[in-house]
Amino acid sequence: ITQSVKDIAPSVVSIIIKKDLSVFRWDPWGFFRQQIWTVSKKVGWWTGFFITRDGKIITNKHVVSDPNAEYVVVTSDGKEHESKILALDPLSDLAIIQIIWKNDIKALDFIDDSSRIELWEFVIAIGNALAEFQNSVSFWIISGKNRSIEAPGESLNGLLQTDAAINPGNSGWPLLDLDNKVIGINTAISAEAQGIGFAIPITKKRIDYMLNSIEKYGEIKRPLVGINYQILNEKIAWNLWISVSEWAYINEKEWSILQWSSAEKAGLVGGDIILKVDDTKITESISLGSLLQNKIPWEVIRLEVLRKNGLTETLELTLGSS
Repeated sequence: ITQSVKDIAPSVVSIIIKKDLSVFRWDPWGFFRQQIWTVSKKVGWWTGFFITRDGKIITNKHVVSDPNAEYVVVTSDGKEHESKILALDPLSDLAIIQIIWKNDIKALDFIDDSSRIELWEFVIAIGNALAEFQNSVSFWIISGKNRSIEAPGESLNGLLQTDAAINPGNSGWPLLDLDNKVIGINTAISAEAQGIGFAIPITKKRIDYMLNSIEKYGEIKRPLVGINYQILNEKIAWNLWISVSEWAYINEKEWSILQWSSAEKAGLVGGDIILKVDDTKITESISLGSLLQNKIPWEVIRLEVLRKNGLTETLELTLGSS
């Protein structure tokens, strides 16, 4: 662990959030106020880490989502660098920013396949804690997979749960296995508990796609199936004379399957009910959209589909982009 942290630490950065705050003067009676000047102040301090040698950094979207703020990156040598926001992920709590730095930067490596992450395997987290303790390190295990949480402005699914200590300011911490490969990015903690933190799983394929999408389109394109659907419950199923009371029902409308879409090419039709994506069952709490959250365009997924004739089929679908 000691050697791992020595190797990892130079790639982890702090992200200072600065804003211009107005200073006002009140009249002697307290009825009127007048702005007399503005002052730049630090209003937050979070974490990110290098994903390319030319200065690209990944962090959480909620860290850099204020368009009126300035984001200053502090590298491990204590130097401050201006940054530019390259893209915010529209579906998950991820963002990529860039600094200009002439020195050669050591980028962190990523795992190839999130499905190989095992429960109870050891993990290391490193980053800024409580806005003052830079390069803090915590260590313990993966205690859960495929967790779902509701955060302000975000519905996050497919998360890793860890009891490696995560505290305010830890957003953007890399979560690494003992081979020094990133398996996720810390994004949230449970305020009602201790030792319950959550990380978005990340693979090399996903990082490469995000970077290529930014380079080609100037934004992060997201996966597209091309259907209009609704999640079934008992009331909706009863009204539609359908025997199942969960899962994703494709409406029997002319516009329910987008023409020339991935759905049409895979053979989906109106009236189909999608039961599973890969090996995960769709429910009221786990929607089709949430299961696609950590997928990328052109990735092949398996759909278990209940047809109108009562038979179940497995279809392969290559995701499009939007």
